[in-house]
Amino acid sequence: MNTIVIIGAGPTGVKAANQLLKKSDELIVKIFNGEPAAPYNRAQLSYYLAGDVGLAELDNHLPAQSDRLFEFDCCRIEHVDTDAKIVLDQYGHEHGYDKLIIATGSLVTPPSIAGNDKSGVYCFRSLSDAQALLKRREDSQNVFVIGSGPLGIETALAMKTLKNRVFLQVRNSLFARDLDANAKGVLADYIRSNGVEIIDDAAVQRIHGNGRVNGVLLTDGRELAIDTVIMCTGVSPFKQLASDAGIDVARGILVDDFMRTNCDGVYAVGECAEHNGVTHGLISPGYEQAEVCVNHIVAAPTTYSGRKGELQFKFRDFSSHLLGDTNEQNRQVLVYKNTLKNVYRKLVLDGRCLVGAVIIGEWDEAGRVASCIAKRKKLSRSATRLFLERGKLWNDEQLSILEQPEEYIVCLCKNVTRGEVSECMKKGFRTLPALGQELEAGITCGSCQPLLSAMLKEPRPNLIMRHYRAIFWASVFSVLVIAITFFAPKLPFERSVQFAFQFEKIWYGSIYKQTTGYILLALIALSGALSLRKRWKILTLGNLDNWRFAHTILGLVALVALIVHTGFRLGENLSFVLMVVFLLATLTGSLVGVFMSRNHHWTDLKLTQYRAWWSRVHYGLLWLLPALLSFHIVSSYYFS
Repeated sequence: MNTIVIIGAGPTGVKAANQLLKKSDELIVKIFNGEPAAPYNRAQLSYYLAGDVGLAELDNHLPAQSDRLFEFDCCRIEHVDTDAKIVLDQYGHEHGYDKLIIATGSLVTPPSIAGNDKSGVYCFRSLSDAQALLKRREDSQNVFVIGSGPLGIETALAMKTLKNRVFLQVRNSLFARDLDANAKGVLADYIRSNGVEIIDDAAVQRIHGNGRVNGVLLTDGRELAIDTVIMCTGVSPFKQLASDAGIDVARGILVDDFMRTNCDGVYAVGECAEHNGVTHGLISPGYEQAEVCVNHIVAAPTTYSGRKGELQFKFRDFSSHLLGDTNEQNRQVLVYKNTLKNVYRKLVLDGRCLVGAVIIGEWDEAGRVASCIAKRKKLSRSATRLFLERGKLWNDEQLSILEQPEEYIVCLCKNVTRGEVSECMKKGFRTLPALGQELEAGITCGSCQPLLSAMLKEPRPNLIMRHYRAIFWASVFSVLVIAITFFAPKLPFERSVQFAFQFEKIWYGSIYKQTTGYILLALIALSGALSLRKRWKILTLGNLDNWRFAHTILGLVALVALIVHTGFRLGENLSFVLMVVFLLATLTGSLVGVFMSRNHHWTDLKLTQYRAWWSRVHYGLLWLLPALLSFHIVSSYYFS
């Protein structure tokens, strides 16, 4: 068997390894990962920083079941001998190869700003960078982000908390150079609405601080008190390893249409590769390069198109895209703008053929627009009129993903169509991981996963909830306490001379009974605050998961207070009804807590349905409590 060595375990290197194992049974693949972490999805690091995805969801795994795959994690290649066809790792071990794929990606080369070596200055490129920034975000008061491309915007938004200030430096462009003033204005409004302050009339000239950052000096003379500076700019292809081996380089590693270098059996793909004078910093061109490279190795050659990748930025419910060729020279341009909805859409037509689009804000037709651009479809006059009037191209009801035409693009990163997903599902690939493994759909930025889930007719697994372990165990403990309340023997009230305090006073003494009762009432009222937080848009203070955690703990404390108040006695008549309703409300709430805290592990549709059902029962019982409590309090005072 021939041995293929891949240097670099980023998304492009992993893509090449997967394709090699998939397309040939005669190859041994060795992939070297110089980072301490296992292969991960770099494109979702900003989502991880924002807390929208968990560490497990960054996993960019390789097929562990293959006996033809050898992974070398935390193992850096330090030398390549193209004559002997050997690579030397950092531990001094030699590895022979028949074909070599260099996928070393890019290096961060931060701008040369005086003081950029101080503590508190970060570059954001790797998982370790993201983890350092996660820790820093909690303590940082004033953050300055340099770089206003997609990564810079996502980083600024991810670093914003309720208690800090975040500044975003926008020097030459926002999101992309192709953005006009109107598009930039709509996007800037969205960024500002999230609490990020934009600096677009000056740049950082110097970073102040005695060993640690305490401020920045701008080129217009202003000084800002800053404790954290994040560099999201200055990336260059990592070519040193190739250059030392005698492989031709310019800005990147020079390759031909098959991704071959000037050395026999050596290829380069991804951000480190330069094709026809162009290097790409996006994943989608790297994926295409990896596929072209693998096709050449397995003797089924295809050529690299050199097509520019689709630039996109997404943060929670807001996304922006640059699709196709947006050069406006000698072309018709159609624009729709709605600043109230944070929407800007521009279509570029060559004749009547749609060749490019700028989309700021959500657009449910974006996938269909991308399909039209890929095929240079002509737009009818009625479609152009509709677009100018309403910002839409198709005057029909919104179709579900299953009703879209086969050419509808589901995954913009990989240009995967609805038809391709359907065919893959027919072959038995009917889970998100399986579709990601087979089509690479949904594993880059993750924004298409809801569409894939809709096609699978199964819910998308929940993001990992904060405090999920504590919520799970508190909910389980509540269930056990409720079971004990129903079935345990009642606490005895016999007097004993051994104790100075008579415990029965808690249940029969008026003052003690009232005290525990009103404590219980206060706890119930506080725990109900979560409902207001979820339903009143004005109440946006704090992360919802923190409110859920507080709700769970308050419910547990209220349950303990109920036991102190009643001594495991269910009571009679109205007291019995109130006690049962409260215990059932707490029980259903605890079951909801169990399902919510484990929902990122349990993805079966029935489990999610159970959670929804228990939630409805829980809310129904909670609505009974105020009336029953009122009757209980009135009757207690009336008959006392």
